[in-house]
Amino acid sequence: MQSIRSCARAVWGRRLDGRLRLSRERASWAYDPPMCRRFAQLPLFDKAQSPWPELADDLSQMSANNNLAPTQRAAVVMGDGDKLQLTKLRWGLIPPWAKDLGGSYSTINARIETLSTKPAFRAAWKASRRCLIPMAGYYEWPESGRTKDAYFVHRADRQQLYAAALWEPCHPLQDPAEAGSCTIITHQALAGAVELHDRMPVLLDPASARRWLTASSVEAMTMLIAAEIPALEVNPVSGDGNIARNLGMHGTLEAEEQASEDQVSVA
Repeated sequence: MQSIRSCARAVWGRRLDGRLRLSRERASWAYDPPMCRRFAQLPLFDKAQSPWPELADDLSQMSANNNLAPTQRAAVVMGDGDKLQLTKLRWGLIPPWAKDLGGSYSTINARIETLSTKPAFRAAWKASRRCLIPMAGYYEWPESGRTKDAYFVHRADRQQLYAAALWEPCHPLQDPAEAGSCTIITHQALAGAVELHDRMPVLLDPASARRWLTASSVEAMTMLIAAEIPALEVNPVSGDGNIARNLGMHGTLEAEEQASEDQVSVA
């Protein structure tokens, strides 16, 4: 069984890094099939890995979900005055004017190009309702002929990714136990990542979390456009991965010599 690193080389032949520049030509007002339709949230196994001391306990006790699907609850980092807090939000933004919850699947991602103009995201963006979503990695299913092979994208150093996101307060139609809803902000993929999808999450340095949560809209957009992409690797996953309960990737980010135990069938 190939290791994560060797699989990554076989698929892309290099790590993904560099600076993303927004392409106006690729900006679109039309609805696109969502990327990052599933992602993994795993607790930190070492509290010292927490970028924020006040969240070390919460991040280490975070519920493990190897294949978090739309409409499920995701742990997100939000601002609470001068402090940070970890809370659970429904994945799939529900705008205040929504008449039902049926459209929340189409709002799991928000394009950077239209944050301030798309009705579903405009209010959250203008009100600076921003957050970060920690993830061990995310999945993509690029089409190859008649088949769709699943791939798991994660940091090369096995650290957590922190995706830029927007949130809305709990909608009257939501379960009162849900604190609200959220969406992952996406931008144009790098040259290597486009082999999986032409979009990818905007990944922010956790050191800039407080600035991201409190910045003006203009400054926040500058942060999104200038975001540095960490070195990424990809792990092929056998099966289609479309059933959340069947995909077990726990331990994917452990030592490379354990990689052979991490790859499991989802059929």
